[in-house]
Amino acid sequence: MTERTPHDDAAPGSPEPSKVHTFDLIDEVPGVSDGTGPDDGGQDGADPEPEEPDAAQDQPRERAPREPGRVTVALAAARTAVGRTARRGGAAVRRRLPTTRRGKVLLVGGTAFVLVLAVAAGVLVNAQLRERALLATPSGVRSLEAKPTEQWSIDLDDPIAATLIEMPGVLAVVGDAKVRGVDPASGDVRWTVDVGADTRCGPAAPLGIGGPASTEPADPLVCVTSPGDAGDGDGDGKQVVTVVDADGAAQTREIDPDALVLPADDGGLIELEPTGGDLEQRPVVVDKLGAPHLPKDFVGPDLAVRAEDAATGAERWSDIVAFGAPRPDSCVTYDDNAAPVLDVVGALGWDLHGGVLEVHGCGVSAAYLLGGTRLDDPEDTADPPADGVDTASFAPLPDGGWIGPDATATDVTMPNDVVHLPHGASFALAGQVLLPWATDGRDPGLLLERVGVHVEARSTAEGDAGAQLWSAPELRATTLLARVSGTAVVVDERGAVRAIDLGTGADRWTLDPEVLSFGELVWAAESTIFGAYTDGDTLLLPVTADPSGSTPGLRLLAVNLDDGSVRWEIAQETPYTQLISVDGYLAQITQHGVVGLG
Repeated sequence: MTERTPHDDAAPGSPEPSKVHTFDLIDEVPGVSDGTGPDDGGQDGADPEPEEPDAAQDQPRERAPREPGRVTVALAAARTAVGRTARRGGAAVRRRLPTTRRGKVLLVGGTAFVLVLAVAAGVLVNAQLRERALLATPSGVRSLEAKPTEQWSIDLDDPIAATLIEMPGVLAVVGDAKVRGVDPASGDVRWTVDVGADTRCGPAAPLGIGGPASTEPADPLVCVTSPGDAGDGDGDGKQVVTVVDADGAAQTREIDPDALVLPADDGGLIELEPTGGDLEQRPVVVDKLGAPHLPKDFVGPDLAVRAEDAATGAERWSDIVAFGAPRPDSCVTYDDNAAPVLDVVGALGWDLHGGVLEVHGCGVSAAYLLGGTRLDDPEDTADPPADGVDTASFAPLPDGGWIGPDATATDVTMPNDVVHLPHGASFALAGQVLLPWATDGRDPGLLLERVGVHVEARSTAEGDAGAQLWSAPELRATTLLARVSGTAVVVDERGAVRAIDLGTGADRWTLDPEVLSFGELVWAAESTIFGAYTDGDTLLLPVTADPSGSTPGLRLLAVNLDDGSVRWEIAQETPYTQLISVDGYLAQITQHGVVGLG
């Protein structure tokens, strides 16, 4: 006989019948079950009667059935035992099932209750995962439902010169010749490390300008104290590197006082050094229009780029950026009388954001990932960012990968990006990617692209990368403020803040242009809106009180992502200094120090 075990929905596998275990229950095994031979006539202990020979005696005799081996006997016994246990278990369950109508109703209700608990537990887990993804972003905040109030404060002697940097679970306050490790929830100072007055830690987001929140938490924090203001305060011209862990443990070492170094968020230190070529500073000739002209046959230096471990000085990688055809304005600085001066070292610039390093200067330009991968073409010394574009031509994507300019484009008046995705696919766009300032940490599987004057959505899914998902001819977005919960919030070139459905491009709501009063500054939203933060339901925008600049002050504006209504607003007399989210807690620099908002 064959008996199926009752299906267990909690067991691994699926409820498909083919995947339910089946046991073959054998009641009798020849020669084993009853203790007799293959053919004993059913008699106990009696020898079989001898058979009389028949007429076919001289024909070949058929082979007798083979006796079962010990393995077969054991398997049969095991099958029998399993079947017996299954039958007994099923009977035991049936004996405990209610037989009355009331009992059966209670059983069904209890089962439904268990299912409701299971669904509720799944929803809770999903909500926790969503919150965890949100708080892992630089723009994630725990709650913006109610107007935040000051929860704690720390006074600083020179707050305007202070910098706030996120570390894992710690708010680093750099100022007053110290680095304080602050609990972002309570404001308790966990540790303090003394550094020099002229100290740069980072990387830190640029002050007074908005844009994508792409800076990762510094782990560890690297600080560089410039010569003349070393940690001991004696002005001995030393340049000191201090590396601080999240628990406050610090290491210091001296480096060349003339070295040009940049702190990285991965515990690294980037050194830039012009090598060879003409490094002499001298005036340059300007034409009637005021444009500078370089000396005849001028050959500038190459640029050595080196990444090292900030704590030990051990090299991680290095590269040489060859000098190429320079733009004259990339080789000059201006003296106190506004006269142009040939200054190769002084004209050197850099941008470090989201794990992408860009360097640019007199005849040199390059872009790298912090691991050392070069992003631009090292053989083409005139490719971006040197060709008229100085910064932000390469950028990380919030869901992994990066974008860069298309160096093969023939029409430089219509720049377009090339997208490089983490799964290896890459594709060229007809326009430029709109990078979100704030996200909820979830990958929507697409990116938004401004093509000409309208917006399109491109797939980033593996196997479908670059495919157009939709096009919105009437959407003229210049800035993508947020990409949250299936909604994109953009600044339209007509001056309005609009929300669209990420899946279709359809309008969801439009914020009254008077709320932000962009005026003619719609193309420079970064100078009016200084960042974007979200809890998944509300979008917080720090906005200048007066876009014209005639009146100082700041507005913290909270917009409901469902309908675009303004949930609350806080007016501050302090102009924008810095607002940061650490582990979902907001902290802000004021005219007196640092405050925690919640």
